[in-house]
Amino acid sequence: MTELVITPGLLLTLMVSAIAAVAVYLDTKRRSCETPPRGDLYMAITAAAAVAAVILALGLASVPLGSAQTPAADPAPSCSAPLSSC
Repeated sequence: MTELVITPGLLLTLMVSAIAAVAVYLDTKRRSCETPPRGDLYMAITAAAAVAAVILALGLASVPLGSAQTPAADPAPSCSAPLSSC
């Protein structure tokens, strides 16, 4: 089973999205005309998804196109001769 690695960027995205969702929910609850007041959960989830999409899009746009394919270290040269001549 593969592990889910939570990077600092992903954690920041989740936190900002959650804050946006709570803010939208509380704002719609405050403006509600019903008794007792109710918040709009659909609008809160939509706001969180929109914020996450914008943050991820900005993060993906800042990564150079070819950097994802380049290896972290250059491979060692292959040589059939003794190591001193390579």
